[in-house]
Amino acid sequence: MKNKIKRLSKGDFHIPQPEIIFPETHIIMRVGEGEKYKGSFSLQNQGEGSIRGLVYPSSFRVECEEQGFDGNPVNINYTYDGTGLVPGHVEHGKFTIVCNGGEYDVAFTAIIEKPFVMTRYGKIQSLEDFKKLAFRDPAEAEKLFRSRDFYEILKYEDKRIQALYDNMRKWELDQQALEEFLVGCKQKEKIFLTLEEESRAFTSLIETRKEIFTIKKNTWGFLSLDVRTEGEFLSVEHTRVTTEEFIGNSYRLEYFINHDKLHRGSNFGKIILESPYETLTYEIIVEKDIVRDEERRENDLEFASIIKGYLQYEAGKKELSVWTEEALKRIEHLRKVDDRNELYLLVHAHICLLGKRMEEAKWLLESYNYNRFAIGKDVELSSYYLYLTTFLSNDSIGQRRVAEELSKSYLKHPDSWKILCMLVNVDSEYKILTERLRIMEKHFYEEKTHSLLFYMEAFRCYREKSTTLKKLGMFEVRVLAFAVKYKLMTKELALYTANLASQLKTYDKHLFETLAAAYKIYPETMILTAICTLLIKGNRIDSACFEWYERAVGAELKIAQLYEYYMAALEPSEFKKALPRSVYLYFMHGNSLDYKKCSFLYSNLITYVDESSEIYAHYRDEMEAFAWNQLDRRHIDEALRIIYKRFVVERAMNPDRVKALYDICHAYEITTKVENMKFIHVIEEDGTISQKVPYTADHGAQVFLYSKTARLVWEGKDGRHYTDSIPYESRRLFYELRYMDMCRKYINGLKLNREEEEAEELTLEVVRRKGLEKYNDTELLTLCSRIIRENNYENDDFLTYVCFELFKKNQYDKVILTYLAAYYCGATLEMKQLWREAKEYEVHTHKLAERILTQMLFSEEIFGESAIFEDYYAEGAYFRLQQAYLAYMSREYVTEERKISKSVIDIICREYEKGEEVIDICKIAVLKYYSTREYNSSSRKTIKQFLQELCGKQIYFPFFLSYEKEWLIELQLWDKTLIEYKGQKGSRVMLYYQLQKGDSESVDYSTEVLTPMYENIYVKKFVLFANEKLKYYFKEMIDGNSYRSDKEECSREIPKGEGGRYGRLNDILLSEGGEREARMKAYSLEDMIAAHMFEQY
Repeated sequence: MKNKIKRLSKGDFHIPQPEIIFPETHIIMRVGEGEKYKGSFSLQNQGEGSIRGLVYPSSFRVECEEQGFDGNPVNINYTYDGTGLVPGHVEHGKFTIVCNGGEYDVAFTAIIEKPFVMTRYGKIQSLEDFKKLAFRDPAEAEKLFRSRDFYEILKYEDKRIQALYDNMRKWELDQQALEEFLVGCKQKEKIFLTLEEESRAFTSLIETRKEIFTIKKNTWGFLSLDVRTEGEFLSVEHTRVTTEEFIGNSYRLEYFINHDKLHRGSNFGKIILESPYETLTYEIIVEKDIVRDEERRENDLEFASIIKGYLQYEAGKKELSVWTEEALKRIEHLRKVDDRNELYLLVHAHICLLGKRMEEAKWLLESYNYNRFAIGKDVELSSYYLYLTTFLSNDSIGQRRVAEELSKSYLKHPDSWKILCMLVNVDSEYKILTERLRIMEKHFYEEKTHSLLFYMEAFRCYREKSTTLKKLGMFEVRVLAFAVKYKLMTKELALYTANLASQLKTYDKHLFETLAAAYKIYPETMILTAICTLLIKGNRIDSACFEWYERAVGAELKIAQLYEYYMAALEPSEFKKALPRSVYLYFMHGNSLDYKKCSFLYSNLITYVDESSEIYAHYRDEMEAFAWNQLDRRHIDEALRIIYKRFVVERAMNPDRVKALYDICHAYEITTKVENMKFIHVIEEDGTISQKVPYTADHGAQVFLYSKTARLVWEGKDGRHYTDSIPYESRRLFYELRYMDMCRKYINGLKLNREEEEAEELTLEVVRRKGLEKYNDTELLTLCSRIIRENNYENDDFLTYVCFELFKKNQYDKVILTYLAAYYCGATLEMKQLWREAKEYEVHTHKLAERILTQMLFSEEIFGESAIFEDYYAEGAYFRLQQAYLAYMSREYVTEERKISKSVIDIICREYEKGEEVIDICKIAVLKYYSTREYNSSSRKTIKQFLQELCGKQIYFPFFLSYEKEWLIELQLWDKTLIEYKGQKGSRVMLYYQLQKGDSESVDYSTEVLTPMYENIYVKKFVLFANEKLKYYFKEMIDGNSYRSDKEECSREIPKGEGGRYGRLNDILLSEGGEREARMKAYSLEDMIAAHMFEQY
C-alpha cells in the first residue's frame, strides 16, 4: 500500500489494476452449536499481476487467518466462532476487501444449526422429527429414547420438555414411557379404545364355544391392556395385549365359553380390559335350561310367601284366619303344580293345624300315612310327619315317643335345623328356654344356619322372657336382627338389648344395624344412647353415623366424647346451618379436634354468630391464633378461607406469613376419574420435583402451582408414571385479589433483591461470551464509554467492533467517536460516515482521514472525499499521501474528465508557490482548469510558469491556446494549431491528415503514427496559414481491432498586419501582384539581417 502511494505521488500511474472476479459472492456458513466453522473464499485477477490488499470482516466472530494478502488467485481462510450461540441464530455480515483492484463486499450468512442424531431414516433434530420416527419405526425410536443422545434432540426444545425427560430417565424408559413422553410433549394424542359392541347374549349352547369381539383404537402409539374375566365359564387365551398386535386400528380378541361350567338359568360374565387410562367391560350372558329354572323359582317364591305371611301373623300384622286362607290357597296351588312333592302335603296339614282346622289336617295326615308314607324315605319329611301328629293328640306317651324318634334322627343328622326346631318343641328337656337357646346357639355356630324359621324359633324364647338374653353374640344379634326386620321386636326386648349393648366394649356392625332399626320402631332415648355409645366405641365417624350423633346432641344426651364424634362425623360441605348452641358451649374451653373440623367450627361461628355476642368474644383470640397457625402450615379449605378473610390483615404480616399466604393463594385441589393413582409429582421448569403429594380417590390431592410452566405427573399404584394422558380437574382453593396484591409487592421486592445479588457484572468479556443481542444499547454504550476512558483509549479489537455496532445504530458519545476515529478500519463508505459524525462532535479526525484517503487511493475508488482531504491538508498532511492524492485527482481530471474541486487546484498552486515539487500532471490539471476560468493576479504568475515549464518539455495541449497572446508568442504557440485525440490504454494511434491550400485540388492524406502526449492523450501540432485548411481523422488499433474517428477539418482566420514571421508570411499570402512582390522583398531583407545579427553557435 505504501509503495503504491509513493509511486502515485511521483506521477507513476503505470501500475496495472487487476480485474477482480469472485467465484462466490454470498457465503453460507452452517455452524454446529458451540463449534468453530472454518471456511475460505477466493478472488482472482482476470489479467496479469498479483492482487494485494486487506480484508475486513464485519463480525467479531469472524477471524481471518491473514488480514493482508498478495497473490493471484488469492484464498482467504477464515474461522467463524459459534461459541455461546444457540441454534436458530442467524447472523448476516460481510467481508470488505480493499485491494489494488478496487473495494468489494462479499456477503456471508452464518446459521447456527441444531444438534442432531443420525438414524437410518436420516437426521433427527427436533421433537417433530422424533415423532415421525416413532410413527415410522417404534423400535428405533425407543432405542433412541433410551440413549443419552436423545438429550441432543431436546437441547433447544422447551425447558419443560427437557425437565420431563430428565425425570423419566429416573423412572422408566420403556415403550409405555415413550408413549407418555410424546403425549406429555403434545406430539400425539392419547390412545383411546372402544368396543364395536359392549355385550352379547347366548342361548341354547350345547358345547364349549370360541367367540371374538373387536377392540378399536383411535390413533397410533403404544398401549398395553390387561385382560381378565369374571365368571367361571369364561376364559381368554391372552391375558395381556398391546397395540403392537393390532392390525391397523383393530384387534380381534378371542374368548371361550366353557359349556361344562354353566349352571341352569342365566350365567352372567364379563371380560374386563384395563389400560392405564380406562377400563372397558364386555358383558356376556349365557342362558341354560331357562324354562325349567323359572318354574322352580316361581314355586320357591310362592312357598316363601307362605312363610312371610306367617311372620306377619307372628308380628301381629295379620289375623290368623286371614293368613290361613291365603296360605291354603298358595299351598293348594303348589300341590297342583307339583303333586308329587310330599313336602307340600305336610305343609298343607301344618297350615290347617295352625289355623285350627283339625279335621282337615287329620285327613291330610292320614292320607299321607295311608298312601305314601314309608319310613326312611326322607328323614326330614318323616320327622316332619311325626312332629305334626303331636298336634292331633294330647297323649303324653305318644309325644314322648315322637320326641325320642326325633332325638334319634337329630343324632344321625345333626346338620338338620328343621329336625332341631321340631325336637325343641316336642322334647320336654327343651321346655326350659335357656336349654332350648343353648342347643340352637350350638347348632348355629356349627352349621351356620340362617333360616327364617330357625331364627323365629329362637326369637320366641327372647320374646317369651327377655332375661334369657344374657349376651349379644353373633347368634343373639342375628336373631334380634331377624326380629327387627320382620317387625317382631317388642319394646321390652328392644330396651333390654339397648341396655346390654351399652355395656359392650367393642363395636358390632350388625348390632348397630339392629339397634338402628329398633330405634325407628321404638324411638327411645335408651336405644339412641346405646347406638351412639356403640358407634363411639367403634370409632365410627363416617357420614352415615352423623344422624345419630346429631339426634343425641339435639337431645343433649350426656355421652362421653359425643361432641367430638359429632364434629368428626359432620360433613362440612353438606352442613349449611348454624351448629347447635350446645356445641359452641362445649368447645368453648378448648378442644382436640383436627384442624379441618376445628376450622369448620370456627368458620361456622364466624358465619352464623354475631361478633358482639359473648360466645364470639370468648372464641375470638383463639380463632385468630388458629388462623396464623394454619397459615404457617399452608392449610386451606373452604372453612379456612372464611377464617383467613376475617383475621389475616396486612398490618400483622411478616415475611414468613407473606410467603405462607403466597403459597396458599396458589393452592389447587386436583382430582381425576382415572383409578389406581397414588401420587402427584409437581415438576418445575428446571426439572426439580418440588412436590410429591399422596393422592386418594375420596379427597384428591392438594398441590401448590406457582407458574403455568409447572407440570403434573401422576404415579400409579403400579409404580408407573403418567403425563398428560391422565385427564384431571383442578380447582383453585384460595384466590383473593387483595391478598394477591399484598403478596405481589413482597415477592417482587424479593425478586429484585435476588436479581441484584445474582446479577453478573457487565464486562467486555461477558458481552463477548453472551453476545451483543443479550444487552440493550444503553448498557453497551455505557460500558464501552467507561472501558475506553479507563484504558486510556488503548486499542482492543472487540471493543472496536462493539463501538462500531453501536455507531451504526446511532448510539455513541464523543468518547466512542474519538476512539473509533483513532482505530476503526473497514469499508470506505463506513469510515466516511464515521468521519462526518466525528466532525460534528469536533473530534480530531486526522488519522481517520489519512486511513480513508490511503484506502481510497490504494483501491483507486475515490468518491466524495474533497472535504476529507481539505480537512486533512489543513491539519498537516503526510507529504507522500498528499502528493499521491493531488496527482491522482489531476490525472483523473485530465484523462477521464472527472470533476475537480477548486480547492485541489488551489492546493497545487499553493504547494508550488511554497517551493514544493509539483509533478507535470498537476500542472496540466491547473492549466486545464484555468483555461476556461478567470484567474487572479496571484495565480497568473504560477500559471505562466506552468506553461513555460511544460512547453519547455514539449508538453502542450489544445487548451494551452486559450491563454494570453503574449505568452503564446513567447512560447511559440501563437502560430500553432493543436489537435487532440483520447485513445485507450495500450492502443496504437495513427493520424490521417490533408492540407489544402486555397482552391487547389485535394491531395492524398498523409499518415503519421502518433506518440502520446500524456498517457492516452495524443496531440499533434500544425502551422496553418490563412489560405490553408486541415482535414484529418484518427485511426486506433488495439487487440487486433481498429476504430476510426469521424473526419474533421480546421482552418485559421488571420487578420492582416500581424507581427512576427508568421504574420509577415500570412500578409504575403493574402496580397497580390506588386504588393505581394514588395512584401516578399521586405521579408527577405529582414531575414538576412536577422541571420547576420543572431549568429548560432
